[in-house]
Amino acid sequence: MNFQEHMIEVTKAAAKEAFQYAKAVPADKVEWSPLENGRTTLDLCRELAMCPTWCKETIEKEGPPEFSEEAFAAIKKEQEQWKTVEDCEAECGRRLETLYAFFKTIPDGQLANTKWLPYDGGRDFTVAEMMDYPRWNFNYHTGQIAYIQTLYGDRDMH
Repeated sequence: MNFQEHMIEVTKAAAKEAFQYAKAVPADKVEWSPLENGRTTLDLCRELAMCPTWCKETIEKEGPPEFSEEAFAAIKKEQEQWKTVEDCEAECGRRLETLYAFFKTIPDGQLANTKWLPYDGGRDFTVAEMMDYPRWNFNYHTGQIAYIQTLYGDRDMH
């Protein structure tokens, strides 16, 4: 198994787990926001649905991602069409298939190429690191969803 295949495998597993936890959240809690400023499970799932596209664009495009108010407004508008966790999961699945096909086109010789990104204090990231972003993001948000679950009293591992 090469690195690209490994990233596909671990990203699939992380996405599956994230949506497994999210689908265990009762419908009346999916848009519940803990502690005034907390994000909702649906909001997190909307981000997860976008994540594969952001990864592909970050690797493909020149320069860092755009962080303008207009760009954020366009993303928010797109995300609002996904009304349920299942909508987000389906959209994420479509986008992941595109990402996996893209990963298969990345030659081993490009994995060490770098690009400056404003994350982690701003630094050069390798293509391999950028490929790992969706897996990391799914794992990170699985933890947030699990925390939301504990706040409304669900202590089960899903």
